[in-house]
Amino acid sequence: MTEETKEFPDWTSYDNWLIENNSKYSVTSLNEVDGKIVAVFFDKTVEVQSEGEKSSN
Repeated sequence: MTEETKEFPDWTSYDNWLIENNSKYSVTSLNEVDGKIVAVFFDKTVEVQSEGEKSSN
């Protein structure tokens, strides 16, 4: 699972993004920094590889 970070100018922008992407992303952290909203999330549509599986790379 790879976490990503996205910054929003305000709560309304974050809310709109969350409504559009709720089925795809799971937010793990949400903070307000210098008046901006910072969301940390991961893509929940990507399957997590178990320890016993080997990568095809």
